[in-house]
Amino acid sequence: MADVSKFDSPSTARDYAAARPQYPAELFETLDRLLGAVRLDGALVFDVAAGTGIASRQLAERGAHVVALELSAAMLAKLAAGSPGVRAVQGSAHALPFADGSADIVTCAQAWHWMDKARAVAEARRVLRPGGLLAIWWNQTVYEADWERAHAERIAEAAPGWRRFSETEITEDYGQTPGLSPQTLTFAWQRTIDLETYLRYVASRSYIAQLGDAMPDFIARERRLLADQFPDGLVTERFHTILLAASS
Repeated sequence: MADVSKFDSPSTARDYAAARPQYPAELFETLDRLLGAVRLDGALVFDVAAGTGIASRQLAERGAHVVALELSAAMLAKLAAGSPGVRAVQGSAHALPFADGSADIVTCAQAWHWMDKARAVAEARRVLRPGGLLAIWWNQTVYEADWERAHAERIAEAAPGWRRFSETEITEDYGQTPGLSPQTLTFAWQRTIDLETYLRYVASRSYIAQLGDAMPDFIARERRLLADQFPDGLVTERFHTILLAASS
């Protein structure tokens, strides 16, 4: 179950809204295909644990009717202010405030690991129409280049509870839930952003936000080290977006 206190602060919500990455177009094209006769354009989507609305807006841009559900008041405020055309509702994935069989698709981006998986799957199944789609995905940062590995080692040192889960671990841990037999797809992509935006992205991560008073020193050290690594001030960050998708 989510510890909302990690995210329910205006500063974390601001960093999240300003710097978190979007999701690749190929992901949404795949969702459109998996929906079958129903298309994203016109579909009713319940986007649970929607954060500041990154996925919600991308779904709405493709013509979906999106209801975004978020438990954190700070995140929900950012979502509502920055997501015209998206209906914002406060609530939990464990008790969806929606009617049985009402949604074409239930989505959860970058947040399923906070859930009681059995409860969340049962609720998603309840609100999906027959043949509807449950789609769960994460952006996983790639840590393979020298600077990426060194950066990951410093994060692990500062936040000992953190580790990067592999695609296999995600599939086995989150996919093997009663009532959920998903197919898994992976999309590789990258983005180039300025260093300050990258640092805000780092600060928005739960395990960095938990550093509390130690976080400013950690971010300042990363600023110095990454400025030496990227003298032009631009950071290219690589991702694998992992999608778990299951029909009801």
